[in-house]
Amino acid sequence: MRIEFAMWANLQAYAAGFIILVCGILGSAVKFQRQWIAYYAIPVSLLIILMEYPRSKRIKGSNFPRTGQEKIAPIVHGMGFLGRNYFIRFVLYLAMCVPMMFLLPTMLGGICLFCASSTYFIAALLGEQWRPISLGWGKGSETVVQTKRVATSEAPSHAPPRAPSIRRTKESSSSMDNLVEQPSGEAAVN
Repeated sequence: MRIEFAMWANLQAYAAGFIILVCGILGSAVKFQRQWIAYYAIPVSLLIILMEYPRSKRIKGSNFPRTGQEKIAPIVHGMGFLGRNYFIRFVLYLAMCVPMMFLLPTMLGGICLFCASSTYFIAALLGEQWRPISLGWGKGSETVVQTKRVATSEAPSHAPPRAPSIRRTKESSSSMDNLVEQPSGEAAVN
């Protein structure tokens, strides 16, 4: 069984894009000495989110595309070698995260993007590359969506066996009657 690191890198970079966006907005709202880094982080985060939104086709198993992925996948596919190669993404994300390390609000997003770029480096070393699940443009759009069918089982026709129930014997119930107290405090005698 082989781990597909590109799937993990995609999720890490996609989340890092949103973290960088929020951190960039927060960093631009407060006055800092290097505030240009916060302004830099906002368009960078939008580029990362755009590049990482379409998921890659898995080598084995089922694919679950994101909603509306077929509209953005042609953009990434149109980048050609720059969009498909994970080594390019590793270098690009590594270069993008360096300036973010010098401003406190954007540092968390920079660290997340560094982790994603490291995972893309592992994926590139293992020979993985981005392949579209579906390309949704034109009349003869290529749709390659694999879905996994879940086998449903029918309801059982008869009930499962039950353990035998414990029944009280006549002797145990009559012995309980002997312990009933009389109103005067004396026990009843048969």
